[in-house]
Amino acid sequence: MQAARQDRPRRHPDSAFRLIGEDGGLVVLPGRSEVKVLNPTGARIFSLLDGTRTREEIASVVAEEFEVTNEQASQDVDEFLDELGQHGMIADPAAREQEITE
Repeated sequence: MQAARQDRPRRHPDSAFRLIGEDGGLVVLPGRSEVKVLNPTGARIFSLLDGTRTREEIASVVAEEFEVTNEQASQDVDEFLDELGQHGMIADPAAREQEITE
C-alpha cells in the first residue's frame, strides 16, 4: 500500500507547514532543501492530514468548501496525496503503527 493510499493519511511528522493568508501555503521537510508551494485547495487538504480523517472524509470537506462534486474532490485528493507521497511529505503508515505500540 502506498503511503498516500493509507486509510487515515497524515503529514510527515518532520514537515513544517505554514498557511499564507487565503493564497495557499508552504510545506518544508527539515533536512531537505525542498519547499512545496500549495494552492488554497492543497493547503486545505494538507491542513486536514492529521491522521484522524479518512481520504473520503477529506474529500467530503474539499467538495463542500470548494463547491466541487464528491467525485472530483476524491480524484483531486487522491492525486494530491500521491504527489505528496512521492515527495516524502506523507508519514509512513508503518512508522505510525510503531509509534502506537511503543
